[in-house]
Amino acid sequence: MTAQNSVKWVDQDKGFSSQIGGKLLIHCFIAMFLGFIGGFVWLIALADNVFHILPLPRLELQVPDQKELLRNAHTGTIANSMYVMAIVALSPWFRFSARQAKWVYYGAITMLWGNVIGYSTAVFTPYRGLQPIFENDVMNLVSYFTFYAAVIGAVITTGICLNNAFRAAKAA
Repeated sequence: MTAQNSVKWVDQDKGFSSQIGGKLLIHCFIAMFLGFIGGFVWLIALADNVFHILPLPRLELQVPDQKELLRNAHTGTIANSMYVMAIVALSPWFRFSARQAKWVYYGAITMLWGNVIGYSTAVFTPYRGLQPIFENDVMNLVSYFTFYAAVIGAVITTGICLNNAFRAAKAA
């Protein structure tokens, strides 16, 4: 039996096992921490490139002048983290099969990190990662394709959870 096959995906209540839920939460908290860093960068941009917290000396830092996109890098990553945390917390009500749990796990990770990378790189491109423009703009391509992957992960994750929520509602 390989290590991958010995993974317990769901508990007897059909929620994520402690190991799988814990691994998803690690991803969430790391992404949330990166969202907090995005918030600090957004704060510096709002303060006209000045970082000054007493008693520290005043620092003038150059950050991208894309306040809306910096806000997205802050709020988007935190919102995605909270969404995946909610899925972990609600997983006993979804009553996942092992196969569904595996799809939700990988879909949620794809959605979470696709959005974290997409929001972070969109700040550095005029196209914001919204179009696949192939004209010497690597950051745009990174942003576009990671957002694309995130959408696929979100559709898979949300679709399975929605389906199982309907099943739970009908069974009641």
